Amino acid sequence: MKDLVYLSRAFVEFGPFAKTEILDFQKRGLLTATDYLRDEGSDSWVHYQEWLTVVPMPAPKLVKKPAAKAAPEAKAPAAKKSKKAA
Repeated sequence: MKDLVYLSRAFVEFGPFAKTEILDFQKRGLLTATDYLRDEGSDSWVHYQEWLTVVPMPAPKLVKKPAAKAAPEAKAPAAKKSKKAA
C-alpha cells in the first residue's frame, strides 16, 4: 500500500501512518524541525517540510447540511364570536 508513511524522530522510526495522519500531525503542530518522513517501499528519508511540498493535498470533504425547516407561519388569533342575548 503506497499511502503509508514512516516517521523518523531522533533516529527512531515510527509508523506506518496514513498520509492523512501525517497531514493531521502537521496541522496540529506535532511535527518537529528534526522529523523526517519516507514513503513505504522507499529508502529515502525526506525532511517533513519538503515531503509536504510534494505530497498531493487531499480535497476538503464537503459536508452537506440538511436544509433548514421553514418556521411555521404565525396564525392570526381567531376572532371571538360574541353571543348576543336574545
